[in-house]
Amino acid sequence: MPLTYDTLVSVLAEVTGVDEELITPQTTLLDIEMDSLLLVEFAVVLEERHGVDLADNLDLTQGSTIADLVQALAEQSPNAAAAPSTTAAQ
Repeated sequence: MPLTYDTLVSVLAEVTGVDEELITPQTTLLDIEMDSLLLVEFAVVLEERHGVDLADNLDLTQGSTIADLVQALAEQSPNAAAAPSTTAAQ
């Protein structure tokens, strides 16, 4: 079963403490205060729960959006889906 946009948002909300409703495809990592330590925690959760290995070489900055993160994961892992659900984009 692929890792969906909605699942990624849920994990991001859990790791960062930001309400899921505030995380959209246009939200940046800076907006949700995702620093390097939180990114490591996020990577560990993805690996443990979904078998997705968040590569150290992902080209993400604090200005990267959630859509950028989802796309990078989809390109890297067959278990990740790039497209946000229709409800997430509203």
